[in-house]
Formats: sequence, C-alpha cells, structure tokens
Amino acid sequence: MIKYRNPKPKEAKIIAQIHSKTFMSFFLTSLGIDFLKLYYKSSIDFEEAVIVCAFDEKDNMIGFSMGSLNSNGFHKRLILSNKISFLWRAFLILLTNPKALYRLTQNLNKKSNPNDMGDYAELLSIGVLPKYKGLGIGKGLLIEFENRVKEKGINKISLTTDFINNESVINFYKSMKFDVFYEFITYPNRKMYKLIKNI
Repeated sequence: MIKYRNPKPKEAKIIAQIHSKTFMSFFLTSLGIDFLKLYYKSSIDFEEAVIVCAFDEKDNMIGFSMGSLNSNGFHKRLILSNKISFLWRAFLILLTNPKALYRLTQNLNKKSNPNDMGDYAELLSIGVLPKYKGLGIGKGLLIEFENRVKEKGINKISLTTDFINNESVINFYKSMKFDVFYEFITYPNRKMYKLIKNI
C-alpha cells in the first residue's frame, strides 16, 4: 500500500536522487545532485512550498510532488531565503558550467504572457521512480498536492510542461482536468505549455 506524507529535511537527498532518475535529460538535473539536494532541502524548509512524497510498504520513498503556494516570484523568494547556500552553489556552477548559470537566470521567471498574473499555486515537479511508473502513483501525488493547496484556501493550480513529443504527459494532465492556459517559448527556444486547473 502506498503512503503519502511530507518529507523530512534529511530526505532531500532521496528526492534529489529520484529527480535525477526521473528527469535524466532535464536542465535542472544537469546542475548536479548537490544543487538538487539544496533546492529540495530549501523547499522543505520554506513555508511557501508544498512537497508530498510517496512511500512503499517498506517506507522507501518512490516518488514526490513539489510546488509553490504562490507562483509569482516563488523561486526568487526561495533563493533569497537561502542566499548564502545558493550563491555558493552558483559560484561552483560558474566555475564548471557558466552557460548553465546563464540559462538558470534566464528561466527564473516563467511568466511569459501579459495576462498571466501568477495568482495560483504551481506544481513545479512530480517524479516517480521508473520501476513504479504506471501504477497510479503520479496521480496519487498530484491529488495529495492538490489537497494540500486546497487546505491553504487556494483554488487554482498551474504547471508547465513541454509542448513537443510529450503527448502522454499532456494527456495525463488533461485527464486530471488541467486546461491549456497558453503556449510560450523558454530559453533557449524550448516550446512549452502552461496548463491551469480550478480546484
């Protein structure tokens, strides 16, 4: 039986490892496991973030969902709440991969439409270990995330996903009652969907 709960700070490394295995070719993964660990540890400690993890019957973490209660400027506030740690990590990335640091700064603000006020919660990441895919765990994580957002009195959730070669993911979110809000291009010329749902 799958159990869902909020993670403990010491479990940030496991979340980072699941992220790496789930999103192997994604940009954030290319920043390294130490960056991901910092990102998720900071999010666990940040009151504006929502993180839910899925555990198997042996209490092994097998998936997670993570997002913000307030999309507008979330990442900037998260970084400022841990600015020394993020500055150090940015310095290390600058030494080893300066192009990645530039891309990171270009994508800090995803708001790419003048009608987008950012007045919603945002699902930023949902990952399930590959061997557990197709068992409904992603759906369970999304429902748990939505429940925690609703408890805070928020009635809209958005997410961003790839436009091209991503039909199964888009169909999954549409089956969960998400609608296309708009399309946009993110750096460096990646076509994206912004999806939104009233809850």
